[in-house]
Amino acid sequence: MKKLISVSAISAILLASSLNAFGLFDVDVNQQIKHNNELIKEYKEAISKLQKENKSIQDEIKKNPQLYVKKPLYEDLKDKYVYRIKLNGAKAQKLNFLIKDNIASVKMDMQHEEKSDNGYFYSSQYFSTSYSIPADVAQDKITHKVDGDYFVIEMPKKVKS
Repeated sequence: MKKLISVSAISAILLASSLNAFGLFDVDVNQQIKHNNELIKEYKEAISKLQKENKSIQDEIKKNPQLYVKKPLYEDLKDKYVYRIKLNGAKAQKLNFLIKDNIASVKMDMQHEEKSDNGYFYSSQYFSTSYSIPADVAQDKITHKVDGDYFVIEMPKKVKS
C-alpha cells in the first residue's frame, strides 16, 4: 500500500511539474489581457480592411452592373437552344464564329483593361470553344451577339409540321 501511495505521489509531482513547465499553473493575467488586446486590434484592422474591400466591390458593381448579372450558360427553351459564354469584362477584339460539320465554333482574342486607384491592369487572352449542333436545329437561322457581359449563341429549333 505504501508503494502505491508513493508511486501516486511521485506521479502527481511529475504531472504538476510538467504542467508547470507548459505554463498551465503559472498564468500571468496581465500578460493574457495584453495578448487579447493585441488580438482585438488585429481583428479590428482585418475587419476594416474587409469593409474597404466590400465597398470597392460594391462601387465596381455600380459602375458595371452588366458584368455581375448571372445568367445560365445553357438553356433548352421551347423554340431554341441558348449558349452563353461569360466574357468577364473582356472585349472581343477579334471574333471568329464558324459553323461547319454540325459544330458551332467560337474563337476570340479578348483584352481587358482596368484603371483604378490601385494601379493599371491589362490582360489579353485567347478563348476557343465548340458546341455540337443538335439535330433539331435550323442551322441557317443560328445567330450570335454580345449581350452585356455574355457572348450569346441562339440556335432556333426546326418548326415541327
